[in-house]
Amino acid sequence: MQATADSPAVPPPDRLGDAWTDPRNPIVRIFGGQRLDLWSLRPVASVAPPDAGDHTGGRPAGNPLDRFLDLAADRQGLAAAPEADARTLARRLSFDLTGLPPDPEDVAWFERQCAPGGPAATAAYERLVDRLLASPAYGEHQARWWLDVVRYSDSNGFDWDEFRPRAWRYRDYVIRSFNADKPFDRFLREQLAGDELFAGPPRDAGEQDALIATGYLRMGPHDNAAPLFNEQDRSRSELLTDLVETTGSAFLGLTMSCCRCHHHKVDPLSQEDHYRLRAFFEPVTFADELPLDLAPEQEAIRRHNESLDARAASAEAERDRILEPAARRLRAARVATLSAEEQALLEQPADGRSAETKSKVEALERTVRPENAAVKAALEPEPAGRVEALEKDLAALKARRRPWTLGLLMTDREGTPAATRVLFQGDHTQPRDPVDPGFPSALDPNPATVTPSPNPRTSGRRRTLADWIASPSNPLTARVLVNRLWQQHFVTGLVATPNDFGLGGARPTHPQLLDWLAGELVRGGWTLKRMHRLIVTSDAYRRGSSPKPLHATARPPETVDPGNLVLWRQNLRRLSAEQLRDALLHTSGLLQHHDGGAPVWPELPQEILKANPAFLDDNETRTKGWYPTPADRQSVRSVYLVQKRTVRVPFMETFDLPENSTSCARRTESTVAPQALSLLNSPLATEASLAFAGRVQAEAGDDPAHQVEAAYRLAFQRTPSAEEQRRCQEFLRHRPLPDLCRALLNLNEFAYVD
Repeated sequence: MQATADSPAVPPPDRLGDAWTDPRNPIVRIFGGQRLDLWSLRPVASVAPPDAGDHTGGRPAGNPLDRFLDLAADRQGLAAAPEADARTLARRLSFDLTGLPPDPEDVAWFERQCAPGGPAATAAYERLVDRLLASPAYGEHQARWWLDVVRYSDSNGFDWDEFRPRAWRYRDYVIRSFNADKPFDRFLREQLAGDELFAGPPRDAGEQDALIATGYLRMGPHDNAAPLFNEQDRSRSELLTDLVETTGSAFLGLTMSCCRCHHHKVDPLSQEDHYRLRAFFEPVTFADELPLDLAPEQEAIRRHNESLDARAASAEAERDRILEPAARRLRAARVATLSAEEQALLEQPADGRSAETKSKVEALERTVRPENAAVKAALEPEPAGRVEALEKDLAALKARRRPWTLGLLMTDREGTPAATRVLFQGDHTQPRDPVDPGFPSALDPNPATVTPSPNPRTSGRRRTLADWIASPSNPLTARVLVNRLWQQHFVTGLVATPNDFGLGGARPTHPQLLDWLAGELVRGGWTLKRMHRLIVTSDAYRRGSSPKPLHATARPPETVDPGNLVLWRQNLRRLSAEQLRDALLHTSGLLQHHDGGAPVWPELPQEILKANPAFLDDNETRTKGWYPTPADRQSVRSVYLVQKRTVRVPFMETFDLPENSTSCARRTESTVAPQALSLLNSPLATEASLAFAGRVQAEAGDDPAHQVEAAYRLAFQRTPSAEEQRRCQEFLRHRPLPDLCRALLNLNEFAYVD
C-alpha cells in the first residue's frame, strides 16, 4: 500500500505500510530511511499538458506531448528544426513502424499530397500512419524489440546449445499480439500466467494463445546436461533466478540481479525482495506435453487414438502369444549353458536379493533373454507369417495415431509449492530463512494475498503477480513500457536506461511527459498502436534531423543542447541488423512472404561449422547441428531466422545483433570496418546486388539513364540529381549494372534513416 499526494495510506495495525509512510517498513530499517527519493517508485503523477500558448511563439500545438517538449525548449531559448520533407517522413515512418523501406509508389503518393496545392498534408500523413499500423509487417517489426527484451532464442544455450524445435510458437504469438493490438496488460498476464487464466483445455484461439504465451517463462538459457552431472538443483535455481531478474527488468525496470546475493547496493530493494518475487515462480515446471489443441479437437484426437490403441493392444497380445513359446524355449536353452551357480542366482526369489545380487541377476537376464529376431527365426513358417502380418498392422496403426499440437510451455507442479528460502550469497546449496510470495517491500512489505486460479492444477501465484504488475496503480509498468516505445521513435528513451529505473540508472529527461504518457497508456486501454500513433503524429517526431534551427536568430541549438535532450530535432539512426538485411532483400525483390512457423536456417561459413564443438557432436535427434533451409526459401524477414545462443548469423552479428542470454533493453550501435566489408562483399550483398540489377533491368530496359533513375527510385525512393545521374552513367560505361547496384546499396543513404 503506497501513499498518494492526496490521501496518505494508513495501514491496518496488523499490516505494514510502504516505506514512505511507515517507519516499521523493513526497507526503512535496512537502509536507515535512505534511498526513498527514487522517482520511479512514487505514484504516477496526474499531469495535464501545458497550455497551448505557453511555448515558443505562442504557436498552437495539436499534439499534447509537443506542449511538454516545446515548453522545455522555450526555457532554454531553443528553436525547433523545421519539419522533414515528405520523402524523409515516409521513410522514417515505414522503417519505424514496419521495419521495411517504403514502396516508391507510396512515397510518390505522399509527396503529391504534401505538394503545394495538394490535399491537406496532415490528413495524408495520418492516413499513411494508419496504413502502416494496419500492415502485417508492423507486428513482425514490433515483435523484435520485445523478443530482445525477453531474451528469445531457439536454443538452450550452454555447451550443447540444443535446438528448441517449438520455441517459434512463442515468437509467432508475439507477432500476432502486436498485429491484433492486444492490450499490453493482457499481453503481460498471458506471458506470466496464461495457464492460470482459465480451466481445462483451451476453448478458443485466445485461450490457446494464453498457453503459448507461457513460453516467456521458458525463454531463458537451460542446461540440458545438468542431470548427467547431478546438477539439476543448480539448474532449477538458475531457472528461477533468471525468471525473477528478467521479469524485473522487462516489466518493472528493476535490476533484481543486484539483490540476489545481498541487499541492493543502490536501490531500496532487499535480498528478501528477490526471493519474495521468486516465490511466485516456485511451483513452475516444464509443460511441453500439454496439448494446445482446442477442447473439441482434443476430444476427437483422444477418441481416435483410443480406438487405435485398443486395436493395437489386441494385435500385440496375439503376437506375444505366438512368440512366447519360442521365446521360452530359447531362454531355457541359454540358461542351460550357464554354470550351476549362475542358474541358482536366477532361481532365487526376487524379494530376498541383495543389491549386489540384483545387479548380477540383471546382467544374467540380459545374457539369456533372446533377441526378437532370434525368436522370430525359431518360428514355423505359418506363425512367422502371422507375426509379420501383425507387426505390419501395428506399424500402420501407429502411423495413423494423431499427434497433439505441442509447444514450449510452463505450468505449475501439482501439490503444495515448495518453500522458497533466501539463499546465502545466492548459493542454492545454502538456504536460509523462508519467505512468502510478495512484492517489493518498499511498496508493500506484507505477504501477497494469492488469488486462487480457475485452473485447479495451478497455484494462482503467477496470476497474482501478473495482476499486480499490470495494475494501473503500479508505478513502474506503464512508465517502463511507454519509455520503450519512445526509444523506438527517438533512439533514446525519456529514461536512457530502459531496464534500470533505479538510482543507478538515468533519471527521466522529461518526468512530467513520461507520467502523462504512462497515464495515456492506461486511459487508452493499454493499446500500443494508439500510443505509436500519438508519438509519430507529434511535431517532435516529424522534425528534420539537421541541426539547422527554425529561426536564424536563435541560439545555435547544438551548443545549448548537444545531446538533443529537448528533441529540438529528430535523431539520425542507422538501421538495425534485421532492418538492414530486410531492406537489402526488399529492395532487390528477393524478400519472401512468410507466415511464421519453424525457423528458417541460413547458410553458415564452413569455418564456423567446423569450429563449433556442438555441431561436431550432433546427436540422433539433430538438435545440436546446423541444418540450412533450402536456398530458395531463405529470403524471409530476419525475425523468422533461427536464433541460436552460441552462434549468430555473421552478417547480423557484424551489425550489432545482441547476445540473447539476458534481456537486451537497447541495441548498441558500433561503426567498425567489418560492417563495410560485409555490406560490400558478403554473400548476401552479392546476391542482393545481382537481384537488384535484374529488377532494375526488367523495369528500365537497357537505357542507362532509365536504369539510374529506376535504381534510385527503388533504393532511395527519389529521383537522382543531375550530378548523380551523370556520375552513374559514367560508371556504367566501365562497369556492369550489378556493380552500380552494389555501390548504391553501400551508401549511407541506404543504411541510415534521418
